[in-house]
Amino acid sequence: MTQSSWKPVRLSADEKEGAKADKSSSAVVVDLVIFNEAVKKIFRDILDARPEFRVKDLKETAVPRLVILELDEDPTESFAFIESIVQAVDGREVFLTSPRTDSLVLLEALRAGAKEFFPQPIQTQEVETALTKFLTRSKEPVKELKKVGEIYSVFGGKGGVGTTSVAVNLALSLKTIAPKASVVLVEANQQGGDVSLFLDVQTSHGLRDLAADLSRLDVALLTRMLSKHSSGLRILPSGFDDLSAGRLSPDSLEPIMKLLQTLFDYVVVDCGHVLDLSAKKLFDLSSKILVVSVLLVPVVQRTKRVMDLLRSSGINPEKLCFVVNRYASDEKEILAETQTAMKFKAAWVIPNDYPLASQAINSGLPVIHSAPRSALAKKYHDIGSTLCSLPNAGKSGSTWIDRLKGVMGSRGKPTAAHVS
Repeated sequence: MTQSSWKPVRLSADEKEGAKADKSSSAVVVDLVIFNEAVKKIFRDILDARPEFRVKDLKETAVPRLVILELDEDPTESFAFIESIVQAVDGREVFLTSPRTDSLVLLEALRAGAKEFFPQPIQTQEVETALTKFLTRSKEPVKELKKVGEIYSVFGGKGGVGTTSVAVNLALSLKTIAPKASVVLVEANQQGGDVSLFLDVQTSHGLRDLAADLSRLDVALLTRMLSKHSSGLRILPSGFDDLSAGRLSPDSLEPIMKLLQTLFDYVVVDCGHVLDLSAKKLFDLSSKILVVSVLLVPVVQRTKRVMDLLRSSGINPEKLCFVVNRYASDEKEILAETQTAMKFKAAWVIPNDYPLASQAINSGLPVIHSAPRSALAKKYHDIGSTLCSLPNAGKSGSTWIDRLKGVMGSRGKPTAAHVS
């Protein structure tokens, strides 16, 4: 079977993913995000000597309970990174190390969520003491240690139906509806994606770079590949264009997506419109699959084939959401006939407002922000609200902001934090 052609295959129970029990499964998983190899070896030696801890292997997808992070050359990036990984899993802690000992930098790191700071050169006894304190704190009840974010894939029944517009505005609507939630928009369209243009964001790395060498995949590398939109939305572009050679292996997508799930409440994926093995892998991992179409005969015909193929391949029909884009009010009969032919009722019908939609694309300011009171924006909010209200959607325990409120002064300014 080639990657360009995919035939439906039913998956048996034996083929489903499973993990063998590890005799060290009770040990605390620790992720070492350290660039200085000598310093990294010191921490690894300390952790290896303690059976209560286990350093996370690059190839596994276990959620680390403790992250030991080396301060980046740009402290601002490190602070944002600390905030992201702390809020992703309730009970996760971050230890920080750096040759820099500036009091202001240290204070900002602690405010961002770092629990301990180790100046370099490393003092082994300080690390041992901090690890012992961590174990004491970790015995406290944790609401939800293994956070798994929701993956919402957006797939086009045919090219040109507005798949990217739906994905971009859905991601922004989730961020607007649940501002405390962490949201990332992933562009998995390997035939040339335009997400960065839709959001007017400069990107230099993407999914292609991550998949090129999975042995280097970790939280630090992934975070550095993400671009940030002014709304707080994180973006992982595909890194492909129409002239790019080579394609992603389906096997490379799973570890990347699972790592994203440990960091974000919502992962919105623009899958493009090509149904290949990579798309199938994304669908298997998704909570919901939004199949976008418009009410034109060639598009409906292909969309029906896509939906039939997904159902016959073992995809749970409850995952599938038929979305009609560019709908006009005088197309009620056509919509009814389409739903009958598809054997699927449209989950959402997005109104046609071509002038507004095209202006949003050309300006790099999506409808959600450029015209928040428009019928088009309200429909995207409706989709986002429905997905947010699904059982377990985005419920990852208290966020970093919630925990920060506990140390806020009467004027709303953070009080000075101290190393525990």
